[in-house]
Amino acid sequence: MKVIYINESMSMTVYNLKKSALCFKGLVSALFAILIWATMGVTFKLTVPNLDSFTTSVYVTFLATCILGINIVVQKKVQILRKEWNKQQFFFVIAGIVGLGIPQICCFKAYQLLPASQVVGVFYIYPLLMTLFAAFWFHERLSRKSILLLIVGFIGVYLLIAQNQLLGIQLNLGTAVTLIAAATWAFFCVLTQHKQFDSIVGMFLFNGFGFLFLLGLIPAFGLTWTLTITEWLGIIYLAVFPTAIASLLWNQALHLNSTQICSMLALLTPLFSVMLNVAILHESIVPTQLAGFILLLGSVALNLGRFLRFESSC
Repeated sequence: MKVIYINESMSMTVYNLKKSALCFKGLVSALFAILIWATMGVTFKLTVPNLDSFTTSVYVTFLATCILGINIVVQKKVQILRKEWNKQQFFFVIAGIVGLGIPQICCFKAYQLLPASQVVGVFYIYPLLMTLFAAFWFHERLSRKSILLLIVGFIGVYLLIAQNQLLGIQLNLGTAVTLIAAATWAFFCVLTQHKQFDSIVGMFLFNGFGFLFLLGLIPAFGLTWTLTITEWLGIIYLAVFPTAIASLLWNQALHLNSTQICSMLALLTPLFSVMLNVAILHESIVPTQLAGFILLLGSVALNLGRFLRFESSC
């Protein structure tokens, strides 16, 4: 009996160690994805400040699709691509449009209608929406403390981007399209988290159908054909890192951690973005932003602490 008990205990210990290792890998993947996404603002300002957002989205999505397609051939995953496509055709089409088509168009329209700070302030309700969607559609366990910490984190984001000014957010077309962008991106994150598929193949198909969706809108929005070398360098960076690599890392994080943890970590994107703006673009920090830093870091630290204590007790 003792031998059986010891074997079961060892098996549970090995299982818990593997589970903890996978969760840690998911946390690292999420942090790297967020760090890469935080570079987007600086990249836009340094390389494509005069290029319209729709043109940038079309070129970035096209190049990202090509890069991910080449990666599939190099890794010899063409057969896996066929199997995944035959198994979940409708899912990949809808998820590609919802996750990499509609949000980009809505953000493009929002930046035309609203100041950038207001767009960011409204868009970053998406981590809270992720948690609510996961609880409503997929019945994930929702704790009051996690929701409270998410709200505190969102307040931190608000203060971070307010810059000593009250953001006058009104219900208008700009706010509406930003809310649509936040809701569709949140739904895409939750939807892909609860589906089993090869991440490399999935991101190729998502980008591919997102690009086809954008392609169909060129007659309505127009496309700039002549770009400078600096603009091409910026687009290549945005395609390779934030769109391809960061998306793969984020998808991996979603499959290895809970929605609540990923949504909390997502709130760090504006924080890292502001830090890069200060370091590279020499922008100044005002007192309200420091308060936002404290609230945001505190809420993320507390939520991660709860998560790590829960994992260690399992």
